[in-house]
Amino acid sequence: MTGGTRSIAPLRPAPFAILRTGEVGARLRTLGLLLPAILLALLFLYYPLVFIVQMSFTEGSSFLSPTGAITTLANYSLIVSRYLPNLLVTLQLALLATIVDLLFGFPFAYILVRKVRYRTTVRALMVFPMFGALYIAFGMRFILLPGGPATPVLQALGIASTDALFSLPSVVFAMSIFTFPFMVLNIGTALGNVDPTLEEAAACLGARPWQTFRRILVPLTRAGTVAGALTVFGWSIGTFAEPLLLGSANEQRALAWTVYQRGVVQTDYGLSTAMGVVLLGVAFVVTYLSLRYSRGALVE
Repeated sequence: MTGGTRSIAPLRPAPFAILRTGEVGARLRTLGLLLPAILLALLFLYYPLVFIVQMSFTEGSSFLSPTGAITTLANYSLIVSRYLPNLLVTLQLALLATIVDLLFGFPFAYILVRKVRYRTTVRALMVFPMFGALYIAFGMRFILLPGGPATPVLQALGIASTDALFSLPSVVFAMSIFTFPFMVLNIGTALGNVDPTLEEAAACLGARPWQTFRRILVPLTRAGTVAGALTVFGWSIGTFAEPLLLGSANEQRALAWTVYQRGVVQTDYGLSTAMGVVLLGVAFVVTYLSLRYSRGALVE
């Protein structure tokens, strides 16, 4: 080598101990940042769930009795033998509300994504129904009461106000209003990931709108549509305001309202929490399926 050329020493990797110390420090800092959230989840989410499951295996209000809880399996056997129709009514209402949201939600989401310029404003306005099913149920009850705003329309159709108020369609319609934003937001996000040029290409090749919908939009938005339907179904099974204020005696057998009656009115905490565990189990399955079938399709 010449005198003007410097020899460059090869870079040596850092000692393993230094790298390991840095990794441990980074993991400790990450754990420290996550620790408050973990503690809050354990204290206010998972511990109450364990508390509810324990109470569901007790008789009546004995869980809070000074003499000690009386353990029993009769609550779950009673649900199967006596309250299974209540669960079926709950699932029926949730399924009907999901179908209504799906029928009206897909066209609405398509118009929102493809045709509306200020779609962000529309999405913001759609948040209001999420504020509470109780407000929607009271509003629907006021509209359908005899002498209410809907009375002239119902009279023109030959429908009595009481028949429209205490009926299955009014309950399903109110539940659909409450859950409609979940369906539209899920489908709208999935539609936002579909390139509009695919529809233009299909039209250029002679495809009709129905063929474009069936062969392009439905397959490409299937994950988002299924996720939206499962989300709506999951939210619907836990509502009780609509069946209580708008439904007949059959709709008022919804399991969520039965939980309130058995737990708050009759203080049968064991049976009411067992019903709650059943609803939680259904909600868990629905949520799992929703996350599984979305497959990242809901990320804009």
